[in-house]
Amino acid sequence: MSPHLLVVNPNSTAEMTDRIDAEARQYLPANIDMSTRTNPGGPPSIQGAADGKEALPGTLEILQKTDFDLAIIACFDDTGLTETAKKNVFGIGQAAMQAAHDLRQPYAVLTTSELSVPVLEANAKSYGLTDTLICIRASTIAVLDFEQQRDAANKRLIAAARKLMEDHPELRTIVLGCAGMGGLAEEMEQHLNLRVIDPIKAAVTKAVKTLTIPAVSLH
Repeated sequence: MSPHLLVVNPNSTAEMTDRIDAEARQYLPANIDMSTRTNPGGPPSIQGAADGKEALPGTLEILQKTDFDLAIIACFDDTGLTETAKKNVFGIGQAAMQAAHDLRQPYAVLTTSELSVPVLEANAKSYGLTDTLICIRASTIAVLDFEQQRDAANKRLIAAARKLMEDHPELRTIVLGCAGMGGLAEEMEQHLNLRVIDPIKAAVTKAVKTLTIPAVSLH
């Protein structure tokens, strides 16, 4: 039987779940099954601690009641990660910042709202991923703009990234700090001539490696 990867969207916007699903499948081999779930009890988007608190019960219920081999929390705040008792769960924020940290070069996270910055700063510290982290900056682009006005939001994101690079010329990597920004990294790299980490790709890549590691022989 193929291993089952569960991807949970902690907010209630099904359109975002559908887009995350489509992007994630680009990086998924045929021998891994994947399903996605939307949290109907969550806010339409998660921007800061208050939204995360609202999304928490439904996210944990999905993780508790769904069978899976590995689960990804598809919110860059990693909503519910510290609260779940299950060990086979990780978040896209955790995966993306880990990918940047592993490069051992200066990186920054470009997220959405100012409300998200302290949450992500606390997460990065708890993960031990601050050695090469320069800053976490808000683009001031609303999460749902990446669903409802994607082209315009993408242009604003590129402009925000350019400003970030001007302020921190030592940067070598930018991490896109929102699930809604998934799928935009490749175009941004072309505009910026800088490595850009897509959180959906980083999380699925980590999941695939985890699920396909051969069992260690005891003989």
